Amino acid sequence: MPSTQTWGLTAVERRSTTDHVLAELRAAIISGRIGPSEPLRETALARTLGTGRSAIREAIRHLVQEGLVEYRLNRGSYVRALTVQDSDDLYLAREAIEVCAVRQALERGEQLDLTCLEAALDRIREAARETPDDQPAGTELIAADLDFHREMVRLSGSPRLSRAHETLAAEAQMFMHHQPIYPPWDYAADHSVLLEAIAKHSPEAPDLVREHLRLSAKLIAGEITREAETHDAATEPVDITPRAGRATSGRAENGR
Repeated sequence: MPSTQTWGLTAVERRSTTDHVLAELRAAIISGRIGPSEPLRETALARTLGTGRSAIREAIRHLVQEGLVEYRLNRGSYVRALTVQDSDDLYLAREAIEVCAVRQALERGEQLDLTCLEAALDRIREAARETPDDQPAGTELIAADLDFHREMVRLSGSPRLSRAHETLAAEAQMFMHHQPIYPPWDYAADHSVLLEAIAKHSPEAPDLVREHLRLSAKLIAGEITREAETHDAATEPVDITPRAGRATSGRAENGR
């Protein structure tokens, strides 16, 4: 039976390259339109996107490298399941890169060009204005948040730190879509504190970055745990044994 799942994907022109397919699938996975543990069927995706299976296969290979998709033996490709262990590991890597980058930026002892970092903060503020207080951060706010951290790493002047950070970007966005509701203006305020500390060459700036990331990791881990518990409760088998049968069974177990 043909699959009817489209996940809001948009067909791409037949002459499009794998990059178009990759961008479409990446956006759908990061935003949660294709949820964790969902299978990625090449035939169905090729039909939905209007492209060949080879482009789908190549895009999936890239998504595996980005940490968004996993291969399961004899079962095919699936969107990565989200775990607290993976979230903690991701933020451990981000902390190592970002704290090091800020420390290096300050130790260079030169005037920092904060134009791009300030522009990223402006995008956070703009996205925060469009985010309802009772809703979790959406795609625009999360993208602006990650842009800020990307620009912060670039201040180090190290292309390798920037490349290492970029390898985590897609995975970071996916996990950031699983944050609890957090006041949107607190996003702006939190990042404003980081910008101010960096602008002043404050020796506390690296520690502020570390605290910022650890709070994010804690919030995401809590939300992933809550989602898992909700899922387990929803799928817990219902005991349909007749009441009398259950009572008899209980008495038998007690030797009565």
